[in-house]
Amino acid sequence: MLRLLASLYFFVFFSIIAINQSSEYIWKNWGNPAPSELDYAKQVAVNLRDVLNTIGINNYPQKNSLNIIHINDVAWFPEQRAALNKGDVVISFDSHDNYQFFMLLNDKSTVVKLGPFAPKPNSILTKYAFKLVSFSILALLLILWLRPLWRDLEQLKVVTEQLATGRLDIETKPSRFSAISTLTQHIQKLALQTASLMQNQKQLVNAVSHELRTPLARLKFALAMLAPKDPQQVQAMNQDVVEMELLIDEMLSYARLEFSEREMTRAKINLSELVQAQIDKVSISSNKQINHHLKPNVFVDGNDHYLARVLQNLLQNAEKYGEQQILVELKQENDDDVILIVSDDGPGIPEDKRDSVFNPFTRLDSSRSKETGGFGLGLAIVTKILGWHSGACWVTESEINGASFHVSLPISKN
Repeated sequence: MLRLLASLYFFVFFSIIAINQSSEYIWKNWGNPAPSELDYAKQVAVNLRDVLNTIGINNYPQKNSLNIIHINDVAWFPEQRAALNKGDVVISFDSHDNYQFFMLLNDKSTVVKLGPFAPKPNSILTKYAFKLVSFSILALLLILWLRPLWRDLEQLKVVTEQLATGRLDIETKPSRFSAISTLTQHIQKLALQTASLMQNQKQLVNAVSHELRTPLARLKFALAMLAPKDPQQVQAMNQDVVEMELLIDEMLSYARLEFSEREMTRAKINLSELVQAQIDKVSISSNKQINHHLKPNVFVDGNDHYLARVLQNLLQNAEKYGEQQILVELKQENDDDVILIVSDDGPGIPEDKRDSVFNPFTRLDSSRSKETGGFGLGLAIVTKILGWHSGACWVTESEINGASFHVSLPISKN
C-alpha cells in the first residue's frame, strides 16, 4: 500500500511540474502575443526618437502631446541609465501591467516618455483552451498510470467471482507494471490454493460416497445372513447400520451444497403454492395438527428444488420436536420481503443457544438427540440455501410455547 501511495504521489507531482513548465513555454511562445506587441511598439518609439533628433523637438508638430522630462528628474536604476546613454529604449511596467517607454535624445538630458499603454487583452477562449489541454494531458497520464492497476483489480474481481460460483479453472495474468502487482500475485496465489483445496474436497466427497457405501452394503448383507441365528442382536446392529447410512447421506448432502450454487438455476416461484405443497406432503405421514395461514400469490426469485428443501427441513424439524400441533404462516410485512414462520409446541430453544442451532452437527440436549433421527445438519443446510437466495433465518419463542423459525426472503420485483 505504501508503494501504491508513493507511486501515485510522485507520478502526479512530476506530471504537474512537467505540464506547468510546458504550458508556460507554449503560452509565452505561441499563446501570448505580448512580446511581439512590445517589439512593434518599441520600434515605433525608436522611429519617433530618430525623427525628434533630426528635426528637433521644438519643431515637432505635436510637441504638446509629448511627455518631456529631464533625465535627472527620475531615479533611474543603474542599468536603465546605462541603457538610455547607449541609445536604447527603456521599457517599464506599472502595477497594472501597463507598459511605458523612455528614450533619451541626442542632447543627453531630454527624455521623452511614451505611455502608459495597456497591453492587448488575451483571448479568454485561448486561455481556457490552454487550461483544458493541460488538464487533458494530466488526465491522460493518470489513465496510463491507472491502466495496469485497473487490469489487476479486474482480474481480482474475476478470480473472486470464479471462486464464489465454484469454478476452479482459474487463470491469472499478473501485470508487472501495476503498483499492486505484489499484492495481486499473493491474492492470486491464495485463490489458486483455495481452488485446489475445493477441488480436493470435491474429490474427497466423491470418494467417500463410493468407499463408505460399499462396506456398508457388505455389512448389511452379512447381517441379513446372520439374522436367523440371533434376530434381536442383528436387528440392533441393523439399526446402527441404517443410522450410519443416514448420517453419511446427510453429510454428503451437506458437502455437495458447496458445489451446487454454480449449477443452480433461478426462476420466479410462487412461494405460497410451494409452501402449501410441502405442508400437504408432511400432513400425509404426520400425526400432529398442522394449521396454516398463507398469503396467496407471493412470488420470490430462486430455485424451487432448494427452497423446497428449506421448507422440508423446517417442517420435519417441527414434526420431530413438536408435541401436538404445528403452525405455518406466510405473510408480507413490506414491499421488499416475505416472512415464513414455522412454529411448534415442543420444548423450545433457550435464548442463549438460538444462534448455535444453525451450526453443523449441533444438538442441544437429549430432547433433540439422535433418537429423534437428526444429526444437526438440517438447519445448517437451511442457512446455506437461504444465503444463496439473499435470505435469512432466525429463532424466537412461538405463540404455542415452542420454537418458532422465521425465514425472510426478498420478494420478486419482476
